[in-house]
Amino acid sequence: MTLKQGELLLDRYRIIEVLGHGGMGSIFRAVDENLGVEVAVKENLFTIEDYARQFRREATILASLRHPNMPRVSDHFSLEDQGQYLIMDYIEGEDLQEKLEHQGPFEEEEVVFIGASICDALAYMHSRDPAVLHRDIKPANVRITPGGEIYLVDFGLAKLMHGDLTTTTGARAMTMGFSPPEQYGAARTDARTDIYSLGATLYTALTGLTPEDSLAQTMDQIELTPVRERNPKVSKRVAEAVEKALQVHPNDRFQLAAEFKNELLKAQSGRFNVNFNLDQVGPTQTKKSSKKRKDKLSSPGVITKEIAKKNGKKKAESPAKKKKPEMPRKRIDRGGCLSLIALLSFILILSLAVFSLLNPILAKNLFNFLF
Repeated sequence: MTLKQGELLLDRYRIIEVLGHGGMGSIFRAVDENLGVEVAVKENLFTIEDYARQFRREATILASLRHPNMPRVSDHFSLEDQGQYLIMDYIEGEDLQEKLEHQGPFEEEEVVFIGASICDALAYMHSRDPAVLHRDIKPANVRITPGGEIYLVDFGLAKLMHGDLTTTTGARAMTMGFSPPEQYGAARTDARTDIYSLGATLYTALTGLTPEDSLAQTMDQIELTPVRERNPKVSKRVAEAVEKALQVHPNDRFQLAAEFKNELLKAQSGRFNVNFNLDQVGPTQTKKSSKKRKDKLSSPGVITKEIAKKNGKKKAESPAKKKKPEMPRKRIDRGGCLSLIALLSFILILSLAVFSLLNPILAKNLFNFLF
């Protein structure tokens, strides 16, 4: 039985409104009356074993993850004859699909910002032990807050990838245009599966159109339309980075999410004023309210330079070490000096000549005295 507006779930969570409907149930906005904060409530009404196991797996995976670009799970429970429920952070805003529908393709710098944020989340997930794969990245699962923060949501198809690859868990499902060939059953899914899906999501954000289906490309039925054919405003390097992520063969894609992020940022370097902070962030770093945007775009393995620190060092120099500004030197007019000397010499010679004429005897005695 689905929840209704105003209903109190578990004597704690007051339902406010429906946020969306999924294959197994709905997602609601609610208020945690114990803590006085808004939360999202995800329900699963299909309580048969397969669906129940998948829902429990999503709760277990999310509960173990702490990253600024992912919602946190705070509770998980089942109610007999009703369903399963997952309580998580409420992420205000719209998803990327909704924004595309009412505003069209995004500007290149916005897409790079979104891509870098999701790459951070993927780098964190893929570095876990065991690694966590999302396997359902698409515009509807990328949420954007009014403040511009990016969140990767809906881990219903996530799986744990053990080191020996012998044990995997998770449902297998596909979204045409966003799933790579291996997700159709052609091969094992791994971190490169998420990289393909992110590439398809960024392709859609840049062009407003879904890329050609990967399985059809593998069977040579169709080819991927280049990004710049659909949106000539996109720079060549950004288009090439997205198209590399969309290669049908996993070995031809970026092998790590950090590589994809670095290529996106290098392609856009110096072209726009977005405050990327590229400090290293360890896999266990948690989100702090005062550093949300600062920590958001950093992932393990990214080699970057921090401009802010360089500027800080310059400002930290002690006043004693600062050089005093040099006063401009005055140029001496040598031509004017020579003219003055010549004039004085001429006056002296003329005076001596006049003196000799007026008093030749005294002039002769003075000359003998001097020479």
